[in-house]
Amino acid sequence: MAGIYIHIPFCKKACHYCNFHFSTLDNHDELINTIIQEIEFNQKKFNKKNISTIYFGGGTPSILEDIYLEKIIKKLFLKFKVNKKCEITLEANPDDISTKKLKNWKKIGINRISLGVQSFDDKILKKLNRIHNRKKAMKSIELIKKHFINYSVDLMFGTPNSSTKTVSEDLNTISLFNPPHISIYNMTVERHTVFYNLLKKNILSLPKENIVLKQYDIILKKLRGLGYENYEISNFALKGFHSLHNSNYWANEEYIGFGPSAHTYDKKFRYWNTSKDKEYIDLVGKRKKYFEKERLTIKQKINEYIITRIRTKDGLDNNYLSQKFNINFFEEKNSEITKLLEEKLVKKNNIKLNLTDKGKKLSDFITEKIMY
Repeated sequence: MAGIYIHIPFCKKACHYCNFHFSTLDNHDELINTIIQEIEFNQKKFNKKNISTIYFGGGTPSILEDIYLEKIIKKLFLKFKVNKKCEITLEANPDDISTKKLKNWKKIGINRISLGVQSFDDKILKKLNRIHNRKKAMKSIELIKKHFINYSVDLMFGTPNSSTKTVSEDLNTISLFNPPHISIYNMTVERHTVFYNLLKKNILSLPKENIVLKQYDIILKKLRGLGYENYEISNFALKGFHSLHNSNYWANEEYIGFGPSAHTYDKKFRYWNTSKDKEYIDLVGKRKKYFEKERLTIKQKINEYIITRIRTKDGLDNNYLSQKFNINFFEEKNSEITKLLEEKLVKKNNIKLNLTDKGKKLSDFITEKIMY
């Protein structure tokens, strides 16, 4: 199985926390045609394998006219062997949702929507510089629910103006809809964002760490009580609704990325496209090299496995590491694992190492301790 990621860099305006590559330039036609050219010529020589997932991310793919999305999907089906049950996800913002769009998306083959709500609190939404408000977010979920069985709602915690109360209220609101999948991310302040600059100037106020940790405890308790499985630190799903695309990442499956700044992984090399739209358009159009790549070392492959798998319910598999890389992870990292066990940050049996709920809140720290 392999996945395809399509990066659509267009946004109506920048969210204050976002450091993903995006553009507000109005050159949709030119860039989409370039993405189609990239798919056609396939410079990275990615094998035409059984594609199990296609994911439109960004940016904001939902602002595109339906004809552009349809062109890309048709080209992918022509160039790759796509599974009949392929999960095709479109990231969308609430302000782009309408009955007409939902019907058109379904008609062209999209079968999963990932809706970026982030919060149902209007004050927090304004602080994040989101376009929609609480009322629009709720109306959008209602519409999606009428047309799609498989969809996800994205929320955030640790945001400016947030508290344990606002997180609880967001969860109470989302429980009214019972979506099959919920992603809840801890907002981090990244470089080259508005929030980063405001924080440096001591203008931005964020909730204290103990409050953020309590917010996550509330999230775990509430969503488990509603029947959701926490199959990855930030992802919760009802039975049968795991995100197949993201699960492929965590399972070390191959994927190819198309579009500016998109990444590709074939288990031997990692590739990344130029993030400059105009340069991407120019180089692809001239069939010149528009990406960089690196051959992964054994150490990098081991660490890649550790970084991704420790976040999931399946955890690290010592037998897999032994068979794949000829190492005994449990023996070689015994000292570090023992300390983590004493602090109740991980749990372990003869084969697997998993994070505890306490450990999920310190996953970056734990990962750093057990990497090679």
